[in-house]
Amino acid sequence: MKIKYIDGNRFSRAIIAGAKRVFDRQNHLNKINVFPVPDSDTGTNMASTLRTVIESIHDTSSKKIHSLSKIVADSALLGARGNSGVILAQYFYGISEELGEEIRVTTEKFGEAVKNAVHYAYEALTQPKEGTILTVIKDWAESIHKQRLTKTDFVELLNHALESAKKSLEETKNKLAVLKSSDVVDAGGQGFVDLLEGIKNYISKGKIKDLVFSKTPKIETAVHTEISPEDIKHRYCTECLIEGENININELRKKINDLGDSIVLAGSSQKARLHIHTNRPADVFSIARHSGALLQQKADDMLKQYQVSHTEHPPIALVTDSDCDLPQDFFDKYGIHIIPVRVSFGESTYIDKITITPEYFYEMLKNEPVHPVTSQPPPSEFKNLFSFLLSHYDSIIGIFLTAAHSGTYQNAVNSAKSFPNKKITIIDGKSISVGLGFLVEEAAKLIAEGKTHDEVVSNIIGLRSRTQLFVSIENMTCLIRGGRVGKMKGLIANLLHLKPIVNFNNNGALQHCAKSFSSQGLKEKVIKLVKDFVKDKKQPRFVVAHASALQTAQYYVEQLKKEFGVKDISILPTSPVLGAHAGIGTAAIGITWTK
Repeated sequence: MKIKYIDGNRFSRAIIAGAKRVFDRQNHLNKINVFPVPDSDTGTNMASTLRTVIESIHDTSSKKIHSLSKIVADSALLGARGNSGVILAQYFYGISEELGEEIRVTTEKFGEAVKNAVHYAYEALTQPKEGTILTVIKDWAESIHKQRLTKTDFVELLNHALESAKKSLEETKNKLAVLKSSDVVDAGGQGFVDLLEGIKNYISKGKIKDLVFSKTPKIETAVHTEISPEDIKHRYCTECLIEGENININELRKKINDLGDSIVLAGSSQKARLHIHTNRPADVFSIARHSGALLQQKADDMLKQYQVSHTEHPPIALVTDSDCDLPQDFFDKYGIHIIPVRVSFGESTYIDKITITPEYFYEMLKNEPVHPVTSQPPPSEFKNLFSFLLSHYDSIIGIFLTAAHSGTYQNAVNSAKSFPNKKITIIDGKSISVGLGFLVEEAAKLIAEGKTHDEVVSNIIGLRSRTQLFVSIENMTCLIRGGRVGKMKGLIANLLHLKPIVNFNNNGALQHCAKSFSSQGLKEKVIKLVKDFVKDKKQPRFVVAHASALQTAQYYVEQLKKEFGVKDISILPTSPVLGAHAGIGTAAIGITWTK
């Protein structure tokens, strides 16, 4: 069967077929990913980008290719992840622009569009590198363009151009030293060839039923390549979508140029996707905010991804959220994976502990007129992390802040269902801050000791019932502003200088347990509550957290040492989840004990 034109329906089916091939091959792409950094996520990122496209066009029935190409471009930009994902999105955008208002196209118009769209992809990068997906796209497009008049059958044209793309891909080994030394082709370029192969296979002999794709990512065991961690000069793969009016992409590129490398800026003056490898994601987002609203912010830790992909580790991956308060060196030592919650002040959104530190958060809490709002991580973040981890670990244990006050736990549960054939256990921590920290700390140590998945889960469920958190709240202002306490009740409470103390019930919900009418009385009452609580507990252990209330935290530590003869009690700044709702001056004593 010859195909003389492509309309919206055919274009849609071709993209779906190509994406399906990339989905099937994503773990191979992860295995060969060594450039620009060996973070083993090119396949995951390209699949994620294309999955957003498929979800947008799957139910679209427009016969106009210009309409479909615009949907593809917009959705790719919206869901773009990683270097190759953003480049691919920008190329789709270029094709959409070059197709204009066409309803359907012949090989002649198609050849012109894909050739002219190449410069859109190149212009998105500050320093375009040959030997990457860019080169493969360019060589494929040039082949299409050269044959557009003589090969008027799309089946013949695409088959011929695919061979050019494969040849270009193989030559990437000779254009980048890191590819040659690792004996692999460029992962992004391979992903583009996989996309083309999926399209070719469909138009040659495929059927519509072949376009059904699974939402369950295929997981394979990773293969390690010889790469040094010194190759990772910038730790965070940082991305966001910018929406605004008159976004000046070139000016923005200049402003962030000194903050990192692998810079890709794709899109238009109304919507742009930013990608950069940097050690200063907070500074990048601060600059980008001047161009418009920031959406879909992320900052993936490439050093941790490298360690997962290229170093030995236990068979169980441990995941928690950024509300878990533990020292950073503990997270690093045990390779704990953290999914950050979001913190918003008005229109500005931050990634907890990455683009906003607890210290900076509390400084903003003092000065910003708008009350902060915390929100759970998006489901896609869980799925992407789980998919990546399952290519390197046998199983996953996730421990998250209490489900009684956040949807984070439920998002994790729902995301785990996308991997029905893999062992993933999601545990409701039924606490926050250092209370959650006790559980994650113990799980990490048990995993390091070589305990089985089920043994770790059983121990943590038991420990959860032997953990408590007492929280002293200095004033009711944040509880009122956040809607946790009615305005009238809050006003009366503040007039009376009422200072509540809360802890957690068996379901993980905060409950009022005492109150005071002075700061000193509040602190003394907390110590008394803790003393009464642990009098029948064996070997109690304490950790203190605070929301910009170091003096209160130090007082608690002194009193606990005096009362219980404990030598080492850590003090940690608490996460914004507690601080946003309880306010500055809040302090918490976490307690755990033996059976």
